[in-house]
Parts: sequence; C-alpha cells; structure tokens
Amino acid sequence: MVQLVKTREDLGARNRRLVLSEILLHGPLSRTVIAARVGLTQASVSRITRGLLDAGLIEEGTHFSGASGRGRKFVGLRVRPAGGYVAAIAVNAFRQDVVIADLANGEVAQQSLQFSNLESADTVVSQCAEALNVLIGNAAFDQSRLLCCGIAITGAVDPTNGKLRAAPVLGWSDVDVEKIVSRSIQLPLVIESIANAKNLAAHCFGPTKGRNNVVLFNASLAVGSSFFIDGRLVRGSESGAGLLESMRIPSETDGKLVAVDQLAGGFAVIEADLSHHKGLGNYLAQALTEVIDAAASGCIDSQEKLNTAGRALGYIISQANAFLHPREVLVSGPLIESDAYRAGICTRLSELLGNEFVNQRLRFYHMSSHGAAHSLAIYHSLVLGASELETLQYAEGF
Repeated sequence: MVQLVKTREDLGARNRRLVLSEILLHGPLSRTVIAARVGLTQASVSRITRGLLDAGLIEEGTHFSGASGRGRKFVGLRVRPAGGYVAAIAVNAFRQDVVIADLANGEVAQQSLQFSNLESADTVVSQCAEALNVLIGNAAFDQSRLLCCGIAITGAVDPTNGKLRAAPVLGWSDVDVEKIVSRSIQLPLVIESIANAKNLAAHCFGPTKGRNNVVLFNASLAVGSSFFIDGRLVRGSESGAGLLESMRIPSETDGKLVAVDQLAGGFAVIEADLSHHKGLGNYLAQALTEVIDAAASGCIDSQEKLNTAGRALGYIISQANAFLHPREVLVSGPLIESDAYRAGICTRLSELLGNEFVNQRLRFYHMSSHGAAHSLAIYHSLVLGASELETLQYAEGF
C-alpha cells in the first residue's frame, strides 16, 4: 500500500513536469494543445494547470482562436516570470559573474567580480559563492521562490558529482565545485561546462529551440565544443566529449598538423602557448580582448590573425559536419565578437561545404556564460525536477 501511494506521487510529479515543461519551452499554449502534446486527458491537464496557477508558477496570457480561426477562443498559458527565481555562477578566463534571474530568464541582479588572479580554484569559486549569497540578500525579489543555482564553468565538467575534471585554461583540475559552493549557497545545484550550458540554453530557449541534433563550438582562448545529439547531450568517457585540445589539424600555410587551440583559438591569435602560461588565463584573456578591439579599430595585422584563426575553425566545423551531420552548427564565445573571425569561418566553410551550409545551417550565438548558467538552472528546476519546488506545496491537489 505504501508503494502504491509512492507510485501515484511519482506519476503526479512526472505529469506535472511534463505539463510545466511544455508551457516553459513552447508556451503560450492552450490546455487542449498541452493535453495533445503530453498525452494526458484534458481533465488531468486542467487539474494540473489549476495547481500551477494557484502556485503562481504560470499565468494566463494570450487569447487565440482554434485551428479554423473561428469559434471558441482559447487561453494561452505561459510561465509567470515572478513565479520563481534562480541563481547562477559563471566562471571563465574572461570574467566571473553571479546572477539572479526570473523564470523568463530576465536578470533581476548581476555582479561581475573580475578576479585579478585565478590561480586558486578554491578561492575563486568560494568567493563567487559568497558574492552570490550577498547578492541574494540584497536583491529585491521573493527569496522564498528561489529554486536552484546553475553553475557554468569552463573546462570538462562531470555534472553527476558536481566536479570540474579539468580546466587547462585556468590551470585547474579535480575541483569539487559543488562542495565549495555548498558552503555558502543552500540551494539545489546543477553544474555544467560552458559549452554544454550554452547548447542546452539554445535548445530550450534560443535559436535551436526544438532541434535535436546541434553541435556548438565555443571559441575562446581555447576551442571547446558540445554535442546535442538525438535530443540529449553527449558527454563521453569522464565527461570528455567535446574537448578538442589534443586534436590536430593541418595548417593552411605549410600543411603541418598543429593543435586546434594553436590554430583556431585565442591562443593562436595572441601567439601564446598554454603550456607556458598555466594559471594566467585572465591575463591572456585581456590580451585577446585587446587584439579583438584593435581589429575593430582597423588594425590590419589583428584582422589577419583573427581571420586566419576563423578559417581554421571553419575547417574543424567541416570535419564535425562530416561525421555528426548536425542539423545546425552554433558558434559562440568571445572570438565571434570579431567581424574578421566570423568572416574567416564563413569563407572557409563556403569553400569546403558551399554557401548553402553557411546560410542555412551555421549560426553565431551571442550568449553570455552567465546567461547560459541561469538558463541551465531554469531547465533543471522546472523540466527535470532537479529541485523540490516549495511553491507547489501550497497548491491545492498536489
């Protein structure tokens, strides 16, 4: 008898997440459309949505007609932005941010920390968590509706145990991010690499919404990638899928095989060798920013370096397309802020795959790391049920 009750509770939670995820990812939707999409009766959907309305997680919005355009008007349900909030931490070599966002991904409060020294992982992560705790205490929002904290961090992340396996650009390895953050933040935590967090954000809320086969390249000091294949993130052994630092590609100048980061990433642009600059990622990030700014101001030498690096990434994209056949390819990261870098990518891909690929399947995705972090938190809270939604405890019938 106890097991039966537990099963009913699990089924109810599953159905609630199905309905809520449809509204979050595809709303505004009518109750009739939701029922058809999730395979529940309209009576069940009405009961669930009434509970979600009572809990303040969703709201009634757009009124629209049925398929014929005539007759009964349907009410569209959408997520209520103030129905809940998430916290976020983002760490890369360029910047370190803490954020609070609502359920519509609107940022309520944000602080950029900009550490002068990134050598100590424990110091940086713990101070980010402490700063977020202060931000939460000072921001004007309903703290009782704070659901989850998303963490996006550069490198290879194992989200099952909350650890950063390796971040060569930062000089970090085997960092228990979850343990460190939990000292200051008493919320459910979800941790992901920046590339994976951006790919997931694009799939749920951005330009590849609903697309199930997408490859994302994050072009920063180093080049990372993320594979969203058949509707799920591919992580690989030790969460290493998408790490490209050991991959070698031919140089266009002499045909020699050279490491990806030394041809296509920021290290190539600033002519720096990571093996000689471990732990100095923030200084190298500043150097790359200066080159990008110089190119934008008309410096021919800077433009040529960025264009050459972009061409190298175009070659990598063509190889990924050959064996993964993604429906779309996203390129994100600091380097795409450069016109010269983007032009290099497009030119090389046009040469290798044709203009149709560039025009129809390539997208430049201007998503910040902290934006990806709070998108990640929303997705895991409402779609995967990674946190217990305390607001639902007060909803009638749950």
